[in-house]
Amino acid sequence: MNCTRAGLSLPSHLISSVLLNSTELKTPSSLSPDRLAELSHLLPSLGVTFLQGVTPSQLLAALPALASVSFSPAQASIIVDKMSSITTLTASGQLQTLGSLIVGMKTETLLALTSDRLLSSLPAMAQPIAGLSQPQVNAISTKLWGFPEVVNWLDDVEPLLFWTPLLSVLPRTRQLVDNINTASTKPWNTQQAKAIFKALLDTDPDLIEQHFLSLGTVGQGVSCTVLQQHFRADSSPSSVRRVLAFLRQQPGPLHTSLKRCVINELYQFEFFFELLKDLGAEIALSIPVSTIKKFPTDMMDTLRKTIVSDPHQFLLLSRTKQELLVDKMVQRMGMYTGVFTEEEFRSLGIMAPFVADEVFLQLDRSFFIDNVDFLQGLCYSRSKMDIVARILPEPAAFGPVSNWNRTTLSQVGRFLFFLPVDKLQEIPLALMTVGRIEKLFMSQHRWERGDVGIHCSDENERQKFFEKQQFVLQFFLGFLKIYPLSPAVMVPTCEILHTTAPSVWTSSSLLSMSPSAFSNCLELLGHDPFLASYQRSQVLKKVKQIYGPVSSFSQSVISQLGGIAIALSPEELSSLRLAERSSIAALGAVRAWSNRQLSVLFTTVLNSTKQSVSQLDSSTLVAMGYIVCGAKTTEMNYLNAVEFSKAVLWLGQLRLSCSEEQLLALVGLLTHRLAFGPISSWGTAVFIEIGVLAAGLPDMAMSALVNEQIEGIAPAAVSMIPAAKFFVVFHQRQISMFSYEQAAEVTDEQLSALSDVQRTALAMVLTPWEDRPVDFRGKSLGLALSYSSLCLILGLLMLLLPCPALICPGT
Repeated sequence: MNCTRAGLSLPSHLISSVLLNSTELKTPSSLSPDRLAELSHLLPSLGVTFLQGVTPSQLLAALPALASVSFSPAQASIIVDKMSSITTLTASGQLQTLGSLIVGMKTETLLALTSDRLLSSLPAMAQPIAGLSQPQVNAISTKLWGFPEVVNWLDDVEPLLFWTPLLSVLPRTRQLVDNINTASTKPWNTQQAKAIFKALLDTDPDLIEQHFLSLGTVGQGVSCTVLQQHFRADSSPSSVRRVLAFLRQQPGPLHTSLKRCVINELYQFEFFFELLKDLGAEIALSIPVSTIKKFPTDMMDTLRKTIVSDPHQFLLLSRTKQELLVDKMVQRMGMYTGVFTEEEFRSLGIMAPFVADEVFLQLDRSFFIDNVDFLQGLCYSRSKMDIVARILPEPAAFGPVSNWNRTTLSQVGRFLFFLPVDKLQEIPLALMTVGRIEKLFMSQHRWERGDVGIHCSDENERQKFFEKQQFVLQFFLGFLKIYPLSPAVMVPTCEILHTTAPSVWTSSSLLSMSPSAFSNCLELLGHDPFLASYQRSQVLKKVKQIYGPVSSFSQSVISQLGGIAIALSPEELSSLRLAERSSIAALGAVRAWSNRQLSVLFTTVLNSTKQSVSQLDSSTLVAMGYIVCGAKTTEMNYLNAVEFSKAVLWLGQLRLSCSEEQLLALVGLLTHRLAFGPISSWGTAVFIEIGVLAAGLPDMAMSALVNEQIEGIAPAAVSMIPAAKFFVVFHQRQISMFSYEQAAEVTDEQLSALSDVQRTALAMVLTPWEDRPVDFRGKSLGLALSYSSLCLILGLLMLLLPCPALICPGT
């Protein structure tokens, strides 16, 4: 119980033996409220079947203890529904007592609350805010920001502020300006800060120039023009340092355009190199590698220290940037020759595994052996994983894999998953017990959820790693039947699925689980991104055996299904009752639907909620997620423009599968006079807010975009623009305004459609970071690759001309 309270993950055999075999837990309704309260931190491990057996009165009596426990949404929903059957949880003072259980409150219930009830409960929501669903956050924030008095409630609404739609904040910006002393202390997102900053500028331009540093958190919304004016009005080192200190204190990440503006402006100053230590890691890492490579050794060392002291910013860079930056640093610091020593490795901190492969190969083996625990916490690319796998069985390291023992496996830890399949098979079978395998998985999961792991690998790398994990479990537990004396194939418990993952097990083993164990793990199964289509189909059969036909599935079951629902036929999808936002959101979060399924789901939502297209509110649209693309273009035109505009903060984060015509229709909604108005009036803030939907801008509007607007376009939106459209709408001068992140998202198909002049513009955006006229993404830039320096200069001149009048020699 103490381990669980401390948030530690427990091996499944402990949970099984201590909890599931406990006689007192066989009959949940027999537990006293005091005992239930004492066991509160263990209840999530007991699952939904246990909670369904507890009476409402037991739960209500134990509520003070339950309110501090992290239940899954499905579990919290069961508890809240049970208690709601005997008391009015929405009564005055009751909501505050729910604590973390607020995640189980229906969005529909929250929307029905009065503003004062919602306000009084918000302080209690501050802690579990990360657990609230997107529809819940949208429902609460849009409702409260509908009241003019909200500007006086900023302390109360602060927990939800970052995820409050821009359209809700825009009508209140003048009031926020009047209340700027309070507003300047709140954690706004970038687009909100820009809107408030613009309102300030419109109210009193001189105020900003004179009191820019007093704007607090609104400062992240400063425009490049104002920042330039501020720097030029007082360009003394002390003044510049005050501005940099001010920017470093902003609550959220600074926008790419702002960081680029700072670097471009400061680079003109003679004392730029003296400012490096004042930039902070976030802004310093925006300096192009073409500039960084000119740093003398002492400046490079300052940059190194800056990054090591704030490693999070380095992890947010693209892999290309990470490797190029470290390569220049290692060259300047003379690490390319001899052994890669412990001192050198530690001096690079989080950057150490990003050195060139030939440097990493020279890693001091004694340092490697003595510090395996430390090394396991770092981030490794595919090639570095292969090098680690080569080091592990060396005589100077752990020796041949076939000679490894229990101690070796404990030391190697998650590095075992780096080994190739042929080496894995050399590990003595007797060593790889269920407990050992489980510990390996738990070690990997801890790393993945940590500060480094969460930002380390891309989707492709995660897929490859999953395949390795799946092989380890299935090979050593006898599922692959390679050895005639393999032990009998085990049936997983729900507990071991939590410590490993459902997808690494075979379909037959999952189907062999008892109904109660399977039910307890349905939510986990539904959220497993690596379940194969055949596994989903098999699992769905088991769900039907337990819960009956699809048409009888409860909202709770549907909300737990998640990705399993992809296996449902269009006919079955149409029979679902998607009456609540929780069940809609569970399916709306799934990306892999076919167009036919999306169309059926959209209709099913309308039929289940008994709403017309025009009646859908923002929280329902947020819940629909990818399902929005199931609407016909004609239906999209009937969506409520204001409600849709309040949902784009979430929908804009998804790589929607909408057609070009559908995206065009959705953008049309955003241009409504009560939404964001005509596209020509949109600034950076609106483009940041709408995310990928910017890909749906009409051709004429896209070809007329100015720098301020292009700065706000999400990189993902760039990749979603059809190639033929991309070629037509983006003039080379507009392409030259792209950030590196935007340019790096240009697809092969888009690239092949570009003219030579457009390719030159794209290459020139990429080269300041990639340090050569080459696209390191492995995509051919055609003729642009062979351009000489003279030709790149001519290319730059072309960008200044109204049309491509210069032709590069030899093309």
